[in-house]
Amino acid sequence: TYEVSFALPNNTALSKDLANPFNLKNTIDYSLAQSDSVYLIIYDQEGRIVKTLVEEFQEANYYHKIWDGLNNDNKPVPSGHYILKMATSNYSDSTNVTFLK
Repeated sequence: TYEVSFALPNNTALSKDLANPFNLKNTIDYSLAQSDSVYLIIYDQEGRIVKTLVEEFQEANYYHKIWDGLNNDNKPVPSGHYILKMATSNYSDSTNVTFLK
């Protein structure tokens, strides 16, 4: 018999390595070193919220979320550059997302 051990992340982090911009979906990877409330939000270049991907309490773990290019009204967004921001109670980071149709 053997025991399987899954290591939890050492750091809370937002991956800067996003999927191919020519794909109609972007996979966003992030990790939580401790359980916390998480906000993962896409903004346009003017700072307006385009899509709220995550707004909930999550356990420490590795996560991925897919953005399909739809806004909060489930309408397609135009091609362009967007800002992805991740925030928890003690972490905040952002990265650029390019969405091309």
